[in-house]
Amino acid sequence: WNEFAYATYATDSDYLCNSLMLLETLHRLGSQPERLLLYPRTWESLPTDSIESRLLVQARDLYSAVLQPIDLQEVSSISAASTWMHSPTKLLAFNQTQFSRILALDSDSTLLQPLDELFHLAEAPVAMPRAYWKPLTSDGRQIELTSAVTLLTPSSEAFASIQAALLTRGKEDFDMEILNKLYGDSALVLPHRGNILLTGEFRESNHSGYLANAGEVWDAKKILRETKYVHFSDWPLPKPWQPMSKPAWEQYRPSCGGGVAEAELGCAEREIWEGLHRDFRERR
Repeated sequence: WNEFAYATYATDSDYLCNSLMLLETLHRLGSQPERLLLYPRTWESLPTDSIESRLLVQARDLYSAVLQPIDLQEVSSISAASTWMHSPTKLLAFNQTQFSRILALDSDSTLLQPLDELFHLAEAPVAMPRAYWKPLTSDGRQIELTSAVTLLTPSSEAFASIQAALLTRGKEDFDMEILNKLYGDSALVLPHRGNILLTGEFRESNHSGYLANAGEVWDAKKILRETKYVHFSDWPLPKPWQPMSKPAWEQYRPSCGGGVAEAELGCAEREIWEGLHRDFRERR
């Protein structure tokens, strides 16, 4: 297992905390591969009592993370406050050739079960699930892949392609767009079911994109049981570690169908959605 690694990356103290939570979960669940944490090289000059230094030490000493300093990659065309500003940094995992295979995970997430079995899939430069929530093509197909869960084979050749793409990327090209341009036609497609579920799915009334089976009935509790990785995506609500007003929370949480005595009826979607958010905040 030591030739494989889960990878997460931190661009600021918030995402370092998220990464630490992901590493803790991998440790607690007994995942077998190594754990790799990419962090800004500039942090190496910070005082040892800084929050960044202390969390890096925790990652290394408590959760056996391999610490790898890197130079941040950023999208200069968007606000510095955007959660996507440094998203291309994830692509530096392609240069970590000390491992033969890396599973790069976004840290604005909750891991419910290990994804160790993915490391034993057939050889492929990149494997990603479909972005099942994206609009379909005119002929009813979903062709866009999501980079939130990316199984990759590091190599000097792959990293050279990534570097070239980073230098020539468009103003709105983030990690997901870059990987789709490079590997959209050649990537091994992972089943999205089980491997990724957006929290926003529990707020939807139409689940056909996720189910991909016209005859299947949506069952929120069953879906959660089969899911290993949940990604927090609830636009226009902020991420779960960011401030959120009570009116916004009540407006955008799962509606449970509305109507009289809604609170008395019970609602699996709302219970699960609120539970995922509450669990993340409490662990953080």
